[in-house]
Amino acid sequence: QTYIKDLKAKNKNVLLMDAGDVLHGQPIVTLSQGEVEVSLLNLMGYNYLVPGNHDFNYGFNRLKELSTKMKNKVLAANVCLKDGTKPFLENDVIEIDGVKVGIFGLATPETAVKTNPKNVESIEFKDVIKTSKEQVEDLKSKGAELIILLCHLGIDEESKGHRSYDVRDNVEGIDLIIDGHSHSDLSQITQADGKAIITSTGAYSENLGVVKIKLENGKKEITPSNVKFSELETKEDDKEIKDLIDKIKKEQEPILKEVIGRSEVELDGKKSSVRSKETNLTKFLTNAILKETGAQAVLINGGAFRSGINVGNITVEDIVKIAPFGNYVVTKNVRGEDIIKSLEHGLSNYPEVAARFPQIAGITCTFNSKAKSGSRVVSVKIGNKDINRNEEYVLATNDFISAGGDGYELIGKSPEVNHFSALDEIFTKAVKETETITKETINKLPDGYVIK
Repeated sequence: QTYIKDLKAKNKNVLLMDAGDVLHGQPIVTLSQGEVEVSLLNLMGYNYLVPGNHDFNYGFNRLKELSTKMKNKVLAANVCLKDGTKPFLENDVIEIDGVKVGIFGLATPETAVKTNPKNVESIEFKDVIKTSKEQVEDLKSKGAELIILLCHLGIDEESKGHRSYDVRDNVEGIDLIIDGHSHSDLSQITQADGKAIITSTGAYSENLGVVKIKLENGKKEITPSNVKFSELETKEDDKEIKDLIDKIKKEQEPILKEVIGRSEVELDGKKSSVRSKETNLTKFLTNAILKETGAQAVLINGGAFRSGINVGNITVEDIVKIAPFGNYVVTKNVRGEDIIKSLEHGLSNYPEVAARFPQIAGITCTFNSKAKSGSRVVSVKIGNKDINRNEEYVLATNDFISAGGDGYELIGKSPEVNHFSALDEIFTKAVKETETITKETINKLPDGYVIK
């Protein structure tokens, strides 16, 4: 915010935009179902936002409610209710120094499968190419001299047909595409053959995207760049933002102290444990993911679990401490061969402590702890049947492993099936449903490992 204020102080024409996935993530945000983030967006002075697939995670009705509380405009030309009405603004035209700038928004059609389908059952996502052509025509009819697409489409190959690349290559008249979704760092894209420039800032607060636009004598000069947040750390915190966050944290204290269940046993979440073996905590929580997603198997890195639970009452804060990073759950179609190789990778350091140690559910893995690294897995069963190396299985994991984190490249390369809620939300639901976790609760769950 300090950097943005500096930009606005030095430049009279500054627009602040967000390319989506801003309302869901860190526990401080999910505890309020996105309302906290709306307060921050309003204070920062955002002008436009396009909804990302994870902005639908609380359901469409909640997103619509939050949009009415935003001071910025929400653009999504291809989002329609089943009756054909548009719940968000399609486009906007703003005049800057006598130049009419047209802006329209597109949400990824993948939202239909990259949030819980129940969240979007009342809406549909129109074709991005057809919608873009319609929007360009409409904006030009309104006198737009510069056209910007703010979108959450991405450039991943698996999204082919509705990527920002596809819009760029099939739609004329767009000058700049500000993109999200694929977490790509696109800051050095040059304009070719009169096509739109695409820029994207990456993810997880890596960069602040800055695009400079100069119009002179009918020529358009567009220069995108990404400013790394790590280079801004010497800037002092913005007082207004800091005060608001402190106020929010204080207001959330009663929520964090809410009792959601009870445990009659200590649930082991110690770093040395979850990164080297299956524990009663990881067994309970990975099975909660299995139930929530309907997947055939679960594989989560041990490093995802950051705390345990003591005997006694379980609070929301206890769950947040276990999964403090806002990671969400992803299901993927993974070949049996790749699951076996992933287990070999995860067990390669055993019995040494390693963040990549695989915490599993729906899987029974027999391994030889004395065998050479890479040749330890003796057998794998999924659903009580021997794994078929050539068959695809629906595997649930977190977004970190889904992206190939901790060296799980084979899972990272596997095609996605669906996206689900954040880990802390799934864990909270499981505790509430169980009410009291006992030794018997854990013993009823199958062991993930048989060690020889």
